[in-house]
Amino acid sequence: MINSKLDKLLEETLFYLDLPGLAVGISIGETSKNNYKGLNYKSAVGYKDYITKEKLKPEHIFHMASVTKLFVGTAIMQLIEAGKISLETKAIEVLPWLIIEDPRHLEIRVKDLLCHTAGLGDVQDYGWDKPEFDAGALRRYIESEEVSKTRMLWAPGTGKFQYSNTGYEMLGAIISQVSGMSFEEYVMKNIFAPLGMNDSGLLTFERGNGSLKLEDLAKAGMAMPHKKDQSKHIIHEPFYPYNRAHGPSSTLTTNIGDMEIWAKVHLNKTFLNSESYEKMWHREAAVPNNGEYIGLGWFIREQNGYTLYGHEGNDDGFRTTFWICPALDMHIVVAANITKAPVKKINKSLFDLLTKNL
Repeated sequence: MINSKLDKLLEETLFYLDLPGLAVGISIGETSKNNYKGLNYKSAVGYKDYITKEKLKPEHIFHMASVTKLFVGTAIMQLIEAGKISLETKAIEVLPWLIIEDPRHLEIRVKDLLCHTAGLGDVQDYGWDKPEFDAGALRRYIESEEVSKTRMLWAPGTGKFQYSNTGYEMLGAIISQVSGMSFEEYVMKNIFAPLGMNDSGLLTFERGNGSLKLEDLAKAGMAMPHKKDQSKHIIHEPFYPYNRAHGPSSTLTTNIGDMEIWAKVHLNKTFLNSESYEKMWHREAAVPNNGEYIGLGWFIREQNGYTLYGHEGNDDGFRTTFWICPALDMHIVVAANITKAPVKKINKSLFDLLTKNL
């Protein structure tokens, strides 16, 4: 019964919002007090490629954009658990080559970067039209004038929130420096492989055999990026959103099945120790204008009397949203292959449907 209600909601959402495709994954544990405990729902409606009319399937791969940051935060917590860094470690201690003209950058801590309170601005140009593929791209970005000549918004440690992809690029560089391997290699070896997230990756060009051309990525089972033109017609975005210079902030590609694996290890609190979860999900700063808070990489919000932890993703051609609710042993992931799709609103509607009778 609930599956048919969910199917109806997705079909109506696809139609009324005029989206090319929409993939949704939901799980609710057997021990949950939710009326729909034991639910394991995976569905895809619409098209993988609206132009060719190839149907979207649950196993198809989406660019997850900033949902990538949850993996950065987890990697940092792994390194903290291993005693290699701490939340109080200053970025300059790990990255002695980090130069920002504003002297306040010397006080930026790992914790400040994780919860967007370092006072850093944001990336101005992701360079999707001129992507770099080599492992040195990340450091080159951090050493670029966009970062080195930035004027910080305030001193670190003030508790003021300013979302900063730049800060997460720095965290990726810290992971690389401390681990002795590239950011992408670290995540592959220490997160994807141990969890069996076999459909997940960070080096998108490898899926296209070294190419980011849409036709090459399409052959690899990837959903295509779309937008609407001035006449509201759905067309392809001209470039697939990838640049290794922004790997830590943006380049996770995966499907709703692998995101279920990711959800369950955090719902069960089995991937990190209990102290790490307490720290990650502690409210560090208020997010202006939306009633949410930021923890260590995870956003925190309330809905229908429950606390949820998760992240949104927003890049050219894709919008994604991933949230877990530990009290209900529930996760909801929504992925759309078009710019500006209101996926968070869709996620909230799904949560309403699943909790309104509790």
